[in-house]
Amino acid sequence: MAVRWPKLTSRRAATEPRTGVKMSVVVAVYNPGRYFEPCEASLLHQSMPTGEYEVIFVDDGSTDQTPARLDELAAKHANVTVIHIPNSGWPGKPRNVGIDASVGEYVYFVDHDDSLAPEALERMYAMARRNHADIVIGKVVGHGRRVPRTLFRENRERCTLETAPLMEHMTPHKGFRRLFLNEHGIRFPEGPRRLEDHLFVVKAYLLAEVVSVLADYTCYHHIARDDAGNAGFDPIVPKGYFGNLREAVDVVERLTEPGPLRDLVLRRWYSVEMLNRVGGKAFASCSPQYRRKIYAEIRRLAMDRFTSPGVWAALGPQYRVRSELLRADRFNDLVRLAEFEAGLGLTCRLEQVGWSSGALALDFTLMVEQPDGSPALVCLGEDWVLEVPISDVSIANRALGASIGERRAQVLLRHRKTKQQLILEADLADERASDRPGAGLRRRATVTFDPTTVAGTTLAGGVWDIFVRLVDWGAGPTLTRRVGSNRAESAAGPLVPGVLGSPPRVAIPYWTEADNLSIDLDQQTRSLTRTIAGAAGEVSTTLGVDVLEVSAPLPIHLGPGVTLPIRLHARDEQGRFDITVPGTISPAGEDAVLNAKLPSFTPACELAFDATPETRSDQVRLGVVRTPAESNRSGCLPAPRGGTQL
Repeated sequence: MAVRWPKLTSRRAATEPRTGVKMSVVVAVYNPGRYFEPCEASLLHQSMPTGEYEVIFVDDGSTDQTPARLDELAAKHANVTVIHIPNSGWPGKPRNVGIDASVGEYVYFVDHDDSLAPEALERMYAMARRNHADIVIGKVVGHGRRVPRTLFRENRERCTLETAPLMEHMTPHKGFRRLFLNEHGIRFPEGPRRLEDHLFVVKAYLLAEVVSVLADYTCYHHIARDDAGNAGFDPIVPKGYFGNLREAVDVVERLTEPGPLRDLVLRRWYSVEMLNRVGGKAFASCSPQYRRKIYAEIRRLAMDRFTSPGVWAALGPQYRVRSELLRADRFNDLVRLAEFEAGLGLTCRLEQVGWSSGALALDFTLMVEQPDGSPALVCLGEDWVLEVPISDVSIANRALGASIGERRAQVLLRHRKTKQQLILEADLADERASDRPGAGLRRRATVTFDPTTVAGTTLAGGVWDIFVRLVDWGAGPTLTRRVGSNRAESAAGPLVPGVLGSPPRVAIPYWTEADNLSIDLDQQTRSLTRTIAGAAGEVSTTLGVDVLEVSAPLPIHLGPGVTLPIRLHARDEQGRFDITVPGTISPAGEDAVLNAKLPSFTPACELAFDATPETRSDQVRLGVVRTPAESNRSGCLPAPRGGTQL
């Protein structure tokens, strides 16, 4: 159904009868171009029956071919509605129009350049209904965009702002009970503005009795467009941006009393929207004029509205220092601190890499360094000291010196094509780089993971690049480094491919052209055959009863329970003997062994095999094997010819 504005004039009452529609998906659309196709396909192919969900596209005055394309969709699909409105310039108005037109129990918002997983609506609705939730949040995965991590570590059937880190997730990509929105008059601010989603979401959070979080299934794919055309990517105008943030603070103060809950909500904005912008590379590298403007607006807002000590008491060390300098009006020191932070780097030396019981184990050492290569954290006596270049180092040391132990290391797996990123927490231990005075603090990090399934997510085939990240290490920004190019001799040898899971998947770790570590999953760019070609161990043969048992060690790691069927080919040099027999590759310690049986009359032959997971026609050559039949030819039976299959 296509509706032309302003024909849609009625607003359904909050007491309207059920229609059987469980989920209403609202999509604000404006000139999406080619980025709309994945969104469209994902919405039309949900596992939920089409009679149980509706898709409402609200065209915000598109000037390309979008209006006609949407009308065609509505004509073809009974559960698709299209509403055309004059251009409003921002998503708030079309989203509100979509809410008013919806009839589902829950309203879910999707951006026109993002997409849903096939079972997203069905799974989210089931969780929301069994918990009578006002809000349901499905797991979001970022493709080139930052998304919440802590919130999606586990399913949360019933939670609130005080029991879950909901403030991590301030985008509107959630399901909201429609009657809940109508009862409280929750709508988006309209017209061109920033943080309109924050106002909507924070009001909903504060009024909701139950929020459900679905973390064990990826529901939403949040995608960064390669043309940087996503809404919200434009540089902020300080006065307008922080004026909009003041409006969000107004909402919080109207709905809460002074105390821990209000402090918790305001702390998110204070750290992410304010303190984040007066430190690190962005603040150090922007123009002096812009730096002054954004500092002035942030400090004015901080001193006017973020006055409770409870807001900054629970901040991490990096933000505590910035907060003290900001509140003390020490602009020059903030700039110096930002320049110091921007110059810090992370060195990563890979110490070991190898397989263990179906998992890849990485062991590396990390050190934070200044631009001249000297350690940023040094040991003086029993204390670790960070040399911060500000005039009153006591501010920094009071916040930072006591928090050196508050650090984490993470291993990041990033899909080279889609930019999807998965995070693993690494085990971390401190050690001194040497016994001399002033020696740097070095951290030893280890992580073991199955490269086919990480953090409950089944990895897509393709190349996954590996990074390490040091978080909350005592000062400044999170530091990230590619893994592999700096490695010890113990990690410098050839890498062994792994075959894991059921059905078996091939994971091939390899050194890139830049000498970094990556993993090819499902042989997208690498071949299992070519990886192990020429690396098989010495073939051994044993004459049994009417059979010749063949075995050869192979540099392949097989996961628990994995045995690979193979085809062993035997052919003599004259081409008179040509035979193919079945065989297996089985675990043998951390590597594998090939086993097959040939007829006892087999002469000296060139042996090769094909592995079932292999997608190419290559064969692994095992070389020419002298057999017992070669030394006792008088007892041989006639040799078969022509590629006989046994």
